[in-house]
Amino acid sequence: MGAKKIKVRKKDMQKADEILSLSQRVLEWGRRHTTLILGAVGGLVVVVLVSWAVEVHSDMKERRAQRELAALWRDTEALDPKDEAALNEHLSRLQSVAEKHDGTAAAGGAALTMTRLLFENGRYGEALQWYDRAGKNFSKEGTVDIIMSYGRMMCLESLGRVDEALSGWAALADTVEGGLKREALWHQARLTAIKGDREKARQIYDAALAVKGFYPDDALLRAEKSRL
Repeated sequence: MGAKKIKVRKKDMQKADEILSLSQRVLEWGRRHTTLILGAVGGLVVVVLVSWAVEVHSDMKERRAQRELAALWRDTEALDPKDEAALNEHLSRLQSVAEKHDGTAAAGGAALTMTRLLFENGRYGEALQWYDRAGKNFSKEGTVDIIMSYGRMMCLESLGRVDEALSGWAALADTVEGGLKREALWHQARLTAIKGDREKARQIYDAALAVKGFYPDDALLRAEKSRL
């Protein structure tokens, strides 16, 4: 990701912070298992983000698209992730909504639902592509841009593209505040440690500890720092 500045309104920041913080609290039991955390975060983010986004659109095309997407969401919740044939058929239906209603928030919602399912099933490259597709249907500022950045970096790390993910977390940490900044610094510290720069990782862990926020908690940050 490039290091462009993201314009963030205060209420957008609070909404994004609330979304990501909630998802992390639910998954705190598994916080050392990064892949599990990332997939579940994506699912919760999709539901909350799209609920927010569709409120902005009320024209007839949008309403038709929303009705189609609502029916698909009900099926999504009942989907057996182990049934590959059913998964692929459901992805095709979501793709149809995303393409047929391109330019609507519902199309973005369909694309984001695809990213969730693809990520949870280890199809990280496809998920990354659909994050990019989803982004075309939303404003490039505020909450959505933060969520897109977050999701893309989850995919990049899962694909082993550590340098790109590290650059993204560093850029995000420079542009957000509060709990989101603390979390972005944590991811940056983790990946810096993976790259082998222990001293720099320690410095970033200290920077994360200096930012107010409940996730990751101080105990986790200090424990990871102490293992360097």
